[in-house]
Amino acid sequence: MAQVHEEEHVKISKITGEMLLIVSDALFMLARENPRFRAPDSILQLKNSHGRMTRAEANAFLCACFLEYRSDKTDVWDNVAFFTEETLNETEKLWHEIVYHTREGWDDRFFDYNLHPEPKIHARLYQIATLMVRFYAGDGRQIWTGYEDDPEMVYKRLLLLRIPRSTACLVIGTLKDLGYVHGPFDIVGDIVDSRVLGRMICGDGNGITPAKARRLARMLSPEDPWSIDRPLYMIGSTWCGPGPKCRACPVKLSCVFAISDELGIRPDPVFRDNLFGKKSHQKTLKQWQ
Repeated sequence: MAQVHEEEHVKISKITGEMLLIVSDALFMLARENPRFRAPDSILQLKNSHGRMTRAEANAFLCACFLEYRSDKTDVWDNVAFFTEETLNETEKLWHEIVYHTREGWDDRFFDYNLHPEPKIHARLYQIATLMVRFYAGDGRQIWTGYEDDPEMVYKRLLLLRIPRSTACLVIGTLKDLGYVHGPFDIVGDIVDSRVLGRMICGDGNGITPAKARRLARMLSPEDPWSIDRPLYMIGSTWCGPGPKCRACPVKLSCVFAISDELGIRPDPVFRDNLFGKKSHQKTLKQWQ
Protein backbone atom coordinates (compact mmCIF):
# COMPACT_ATOMS: atom_id res chain seq x y z
CA MET A 1 0.00 0.00 0.00
CA ALA A 2 1.33 3.43 -0.88
CA GLN A 3 2.46 5.72 1.96
CA VAL A 4 -0.19 8.33 2.61
CA HIS A 5 0.83 11.79 3.70
CA GLU A 6 -1.30 13.81 6.06
CA GLU A 7 -2.35 16.32 3.40
CA GLU A 8 -3.63 13.50 1.17
CA HIS A 9 -6.21 12.26 3.68
CA VAL A 10 -8.70 14.95 2.69
CA LYS A 11 -8.37 14.01 -0.98
CA ILE A 12 -8.81 10.30 -0.18
CA SER A 13 -11.91 11.00 1.91
CA LYS A 14 -13.38 13.07 -0.93
CA ILE A 15 -12.79 10.29 -3.49
CA THR A 16 -14.24 7.69 -1.12
CA GLY A 17 -17.34 9.82 -0.55
CA GLU A 18 -17.83 10.28 -4.29
CA MET A 19 -17.49 6.53 -4.85
CA LEU A 20 -20.17 5.87 -2.23
CA LEU A 21 -22.54 8.25 -4.04
CA ILE A 22 -21.85 6.58 -7.40
CA VAL A 23 -22.49 3.09 -6.02
CA SER A 24 -25.61 4.24 -4.17
CA ASP A 25 -27.04 5.87 -7.30
CA ALA A 26 -26.33 2.73 -9.36
CA LEU A 27 -28.10 0.41 -6.91
CA PHE A 28 -31.14 2.65 -6.51
CA MET A 29 -31.42 3.17 -10.26
CA LEU A 30 -31.28 -0.60 -10.79
CA ALA A 31 -34.14 -1.14 -8.33
CA ARG A 32 -36.15 1.77 -9.70
CA GLU A 33 -35.94 0.75 -13.36
CA ASN A 34 -36.22 -3.02 -13.04
CA PRO A 35 -38.97 -4.67 -10.91
CA ARG A 36 -36.85 -7.79 -10.63
CA PHE A 37 -34.43 -5.89 -8.40
CA ARG A 38 -37.03 -4.59 -5.96
CA ALA A 39 -39.57 -7.42 -5.67
CA PRO A 40 -39.35 -9.44 -2.45
CA ASP A 41 -37.87 -12.90 -2.93
CA SER A 42 -40.26 -14.57 -0.49
CA ILE A 43 -42.87 -16.67 -2.27
CA LEU A 44 -45.17 -16.56 0.74
CA GLN A 45 -48.66 -15.81 -0.47
CA LEU A 46 -51.48 -14.74 1.85
CA LYS A 47 -54.45 -15.27 -0.42
CA ASN A 48 -56.90 -16.53 2.16
CA SER A 49 -55.76 -14.79 5.34
CA HIS A 50 -57.16 -11.30 4.61
CA GLY A 51 -53.75 -9.68 5.00
CA ARG A 52 -52.95 -11.43 8.26
CA MET A 53 -50.46 -14.24 8.56
CA THR A 54 -51.85 -17.41 10.08
CA ARG A 55 -49.90 -19.43 12.62
CA ALA A 56 -49.24 -22.12 10.00
CA GLU A 57 -47.99 -19.55 7.47
CA ALA A 58 -45.78 -17.84 10.06
CA ASN A 59 -44.17 -21.11 11.13
CA ALA A 60 -43.61 -22.27 7.55
CA PHE A 61 -42.16 -18.87 6.64
CA LEU A 62 -39.74 -18.91 9.58
CA CYS A 63 -38.78 -22.52 8.90
CA ALA A 64 -37.81 -21.60 5.32
CA CYS A 65 -35.76 -18.65 6.59
CA PHE A 66 -33.98 -20.80 9.17
CA LEU A 67 -33.18 -23.29 6.41
CA GLU A 68 -31.51 -20.46 4.49
CA TYR A 69 -33.81 -20.31 1.47
CA ARG A 70 -31.42 -17.88 -0.22
CA SER A 71 -28.58 -20.40 -0.31
CA ASP A 72 -29.88 -21.86 -3.60
CA LYS A 73 -28.75 -25.31 -2.46
CA THR A 74 -32.25 -26.73 -2.61
CA ASP A 75 -35.83 -25.64 -3.14
CA VAL A 76 -36.47 -24.85 0.51
CA TRP A 77 -40.01 -23.51 0.04
CA ASP A 78 -41.21 -26.71 -1.62
CA ASN A 79 -39.41 -28.85 0.95
CA VAL A 80 -41.01 -26.99 3.86
CA ALA A 81 -44.47 -27.15 2.25
CA PHE A 82 -44.20 -30.91 1.73
CA PHE A 83 -42.82 -31.44 5.24
CA THR A 84 -45.59 -29.49 6.99
CA GLU A 85 -48.54 -30.52 4.83
CA GLU A 86 -47.70 -34.08 3.79
CA THR A 87 -45.25 -35.46 6.35
CA LEU A 88 -46.53 -33.92 9.60
CA ASN A 89 -50.19 -33.26 8.79
CA GLU A 90 -50.03 -30.65 11.57
CA THR A 91 -49.10 -27.35 10.00
CA GLU A 92 -50.23 -25.37 13.06
CA LYS A 93 -47.81 -27.18 15.39
CA LEU A 94 -44.69 -27.40 13.29
CA TRP A 95 -42.22 -26.70 16.11
CA HIS A 96 -43.97 -29.01 18.58
CA GLU A 97 -43.91 -31.81 16.01
CA ILE A 98 -40.16 -31.37 15.59
CA VAL A 99 -39.42 -31.52 19.32
CA TYR A 100 -41.56 -34.63 19.70
CA HIS A 101 -38.49 -36.34 18.25
CA THR A 102 -35.43 -36.93 20.36
CA ARG A 103 -32.37 -35.10 19.07
CA GLU A 104 -30.93 -38.39 17.84
CA GLY A 105 -34.25 -39.33 16.28
CA TRP A 106 -34.42 -36.02 14.46
CA ASP A 107 -30.89 -36.46 13.12
CA ASP A 108 -31.77 -39.98 11.95
CA ARG A 109 -34.62 -38.57 9.81
CA PHE A 110 -32.26 -36.34 7.82
CA PHE A 111 -32.74 -38.25 4.58
CA ASP A 112 -36.43 -39.02 5.18
CA TYR A 113 -37.45 -35.39 5.68
CA ASN A 114 -35.06 -33.98 3.04
CA LEU A 115 -35.37 -30.42 4.27
CA HIS A 116 -31.82 -29.32 3.47
CA PRO A 117 -28.79 -31.02 1.91
CA GLU A 118 -26.50 -30.09 4.83
CA PRO A 119 -26.85 -32.18 8.02
CA LYS A 120 -25.74 -29.27 10.23
CA ILE A 121 -28.63 -27.10 9.00
CA HIS A 122 -31.07 -29.96 9.58
CA ALA A 123 -29.68 -30.45 13.11
CA ARG A 124 -29.82 -26.73 13.86
CA LEU A 125 -33.56 -26.70 13.13
CA TYR A 126 -34.15 -28.99 16.12
CA GLN A 127 -32.43 -26.57 18.50
CA ILE A 128 -34.43 -23.68 17.05
CA ALA A 129 -37.67 -25.66 17.49
CA THR A 130 -36.99 -26.24 21.20
CA LEU A 131 -36.41 -22.52 21.72
CA MET A 132 -39.47 -21.60 19.64
CA VAL A 133 -41.62 -23.73 21.90
CA ARG A 134 -39.97 -22.44 25.07
CA PHE A 135 -40.08 -18.71 24.29
CA TYR A 136 -42.98 -18.33 21.86
CA ALA A 137 -45.24 -21.34 22.51
CA GLY A 138 -44.53 -22.60 19.01
CA ASP A 139 -46.23 -19.61 17.35
CA GLY A 140 -43.84 -17.61 15.18
CA ARG A 141 -46.15 -14.60 15.10
CA GLN A 142 -45.34 -13.89 18.74
CA ILE A 143 -41.85 -12.81 17.70
CA TRP A 144 -43.11 -9.65 15.99
CA THR A 145 -46.67 -9.16 17.25
CA GLY A 146 -46.72 -5.95 19.29
CA TYR A 147 -43.34 -4.87 17.90
CA GLU A 148 -44.33 -4.11 14.31
CA ASP A 149 -42.79 -0.61 14.44
CA ASP A 150 -39.65 -1.68 16.28
CA PRO A 151 -37.50 -3.90 14.03
CA GLU A 152 -34.60 -3.70 16.49
CA MET A 153 -36.70 -5.38 19.17
CA VAL A 154 -37.87 -8.04 16.70
CA TYR A 155 -34.19 -8.61 15.90
CA LYS A 156 -33.36 -9.15 19.57
CA ARG A 157 -36.28 -11.54 19.97
CA LEU A 158 -35.08 -13.54 16.97
CA LEU A 159 -31.58 -13.81 18.40
CA LEU A 160 -33.05 -15.64 21.41
CA LEU A 161 -33.40 -18.56 18.99
CA ARG A 162 -29.60 -18.61 18.56
CA ILE A 163 -29.79 -18.17 14.82
CA PRO A 164 -27.10 -16.40 12.77
CA ARG A 165 -27.40 -12.62 12.68
CA SER A 166 -27.70 -12.72 8.89
CA THR A 167 -30.70 -15.04 9.20
CA ALA A 168 -32.36 -12.70 11.70
CA CYS A 169 -31.83 -9.79 9.29
CA LEU A 170 -33.34 -11.85 6.47
CA VAL A 171 -36.45 -12.59 8.54
CA ILE A 172 -36.97 -8.93 9.43
CA GLY A 173 -36.30 -7.71 5.91
CA THR A 174 -38.78 -10.16 4.44
CA LEU A 175 -41.35 -9.16 7.05
CA LYS A 176 -40.78 -5.55 5.98
CA ASP A 177 -41.37 -6.51 2.35
CA LEU A 178 -44.60 -8.27 3.32
CA GLY A 179 -45.78 -5.28 5.38
CA TYR A 180 -45.69 -6.88 8.83
CA VAL A 181 -42.75 -4.88 10.21
CA HIS A 182 -42.05 -1.21 9.56
CA GLY A 183 -39.03 1.01 9.92
CA PRO A 184 -35.42 1.04 8.69
CA PHE A 185 -33.24 -2.00 9.12
CA ASP A 186 -29.95 -3.54 7.99
CA ILE A 187 -29.22 -5.68 4.95
CA VAL A 188 -28.72 -9.41 5.46
CA GLY A 189 -24.94 -8.95 5.44
CA ASP A 190 -24.10 -12.47 4.35
CA ILE A 191 -21.17 -13.55 2.18
CA VAL A 192 -22.97 -12.41 -0.98
CA ASP A 193 -23.60 -8.87 0.30
CA SER A 194 -20.06 -8.64 1.66
CA ARG A 195 -18.51 -9.69 -1.64
CA VAL A 196 -20.61 -7.32 -3.78
CA LEU A 197 -20.14 -4.28 -1.55
CA GLY A 198 -16.44 -4.98 -1.11
CA ARG A 199 -15.88 -5.20 -4.85
CA MET A 200 -18.07 -2.25 -5.81
CA ILE A 201 -16.71 0.19 -3.23
CA CYS A 202 -13.24 -1.09 -2.29
CA GLY A 203 -12.31 -3.07 -5.38
CA ASP A 204 -11.85 -6.23 -3.32
CA GLY A 205 -14.49 -8.44 -1.75
CA ASN A 206 -12.02 -10.13 0.60
CA GLY A 207 -11.82 -8.91 4.16
CA ILE A 208 -15.31 -7.38 4.20
CA THR A 209 -17.00 -8.95 7.20
CA PRO A 210 -20.79 -9.00 7.69
CA ALA A 211 -20.47 -6.14 10.17
CA LYS A 212 -18.49 -4.08 7.65
CA ALA A 213 -20.99 -4.91 4.91
CA ARG A 214 -23.82 -3.58 7.07
CA ARG A 215 -21.83 -0.43 7.81
CA LEU A 216 -21.27 0.13 4.09
CA ALA A 217 -24.98 -0.35 3.41
CA ARG A 218 -25.79 2.29 6.03
CA MET A 219 -23.45 4.70 4.22
CA LEU A 220 -25.11 3.96 0.88
CA SER A 221 -28.69 4.09 2.12
CA PRO A 222 -28.87 5.91 5.48
CA GLU A 223 -32.68 6.15 5.52
CA ASP A 224 -33.20 2.40 5.17
CA PRO A 225 -30.29 0.04 4.32
CA TRP A 226 -32.74 -2.78 3.56
CA SER A 227 -33.87 -0.97 0.42
CA ILE A 228 -30.63 -2.01 -1.34
CA ASP A 229 -30.58 -5.59 -0.07
CA ARG A 230 -32.49 -7.05 -3.02
CA PRO A 231 -30.23 -5.45 -5.68
CA LEU A 232 -27.15 -6.65 -3.80
CA TYR A 233 -28.50 -10.19 -3.58
CA MET A 234 -29.47 -10.30 -7.25
CA ILE A 235 -26.10 -8.95 -8.37
CA GLY A 236 -24.21 -11.34 -6.12
CA SER A 237 -26.18 -14.43 -7.06
CA THR A 238 -26.23 -13.69 -10.81
CA TRP A 239 -22.99 -11.94 -11.79
CA CYS A 240 -20.77 -11.29 -8.77
CA GLY A 241 -20.02 -14.82 -7.61
CA PRO A 242 -16.60 -16.24 -6.70
CA GLY A 243 -15.87 -16.10 -10.44
CA PRO A 244 -17.27 -12.66 -11.39
CA LYS A 245 -18.95 -11.99 -14.75
CA CYS A 246 -18.18 -8.30 -14.86
CA ARG A 247 -18.83 -7.75 -18.57
CA ALA A 248 -22.47 -8.77 -18.21
CA CYS A 249 -23.09 -7.04 -14.86
CA PRO A 250 -25.53 -4.10 -15.02
CA VAL A 251 -23.49 -2.04 -12.50
CA LYS A 252 -20.04 -2.63 -14.02
CA LEU A 253 -19.59 1.08 -14.78
CA SER A 254 -20.09 1.90 -11.09
CA CYS A 255 -17.92 -0.87 -9.66
CA VAL A 256 -14.30 -0.31 -8.61
CA PHE A 257 -13.49 -4.00 -9.09
CA ALA A 258 -14.92 -4.16 -12.64
CA ILE A 259 -13.28 -0.91 -13.74
CA SER A 260 -9.93 -1.86 -12.21
CA ASP A 261 -10.06 -5.26 -13.88
CA GLU A 262 -10.79 -3.65 -17.24
CA LEU A 263 -7.87 -1.24 -16.83
CA GLY A 264 -5.53 -3.91 -15.50
CA ILE A 265 -4.83 -2.12 -12.22
CA ARG A 266 -5.21 -3.03 -8.56
CA PRO A 267 -7.06 -0.69 -6.18
CA ASP A 268 -4.98 0.62 -3.31
CA PRO A 269 -6.21 -0.69 0.09
CA VAL A 270 -5.84 2.84 1.44
CA PHE A 271 -9.40 3.59 0.38
CA ARG A 272 -10.77 0.60 2.31
CA ASP A 273 -8.71 1.65 5.34
CA ASN A 274 -10.22 5.13 5.08
CA LEU A 275 -13.69 3.58 5.46
CA PHE A 276 -12.93 1.21 8.33
CA GLY A 277 -9.71 2.37 9.92
CA LYS A 278 -6.27 0.78 9.74
CA LYS A 279 -5.92 -2.90 10.50
CA SER A 280 -3.61 -2.17 13.43
CA HIS A 281 -6.38 -0.08 15.02
CA GLN A 282 -8.95 -2.78 14.35
CA LYS A 283 -6.72 -5.45 15.92
CA THR A 284 -6.24 -3.36 19.05
CA LEU A 285 -9.99 -2.71 19.39
CA LYS A 286 -10.70 -6.43 18.94
CA GLN A 287 -8.23 -7.30 21.70
CA TRP A 288 -9.87 -4.82 24.05
CA GLN A 289 -13.31 -6.25 23.31
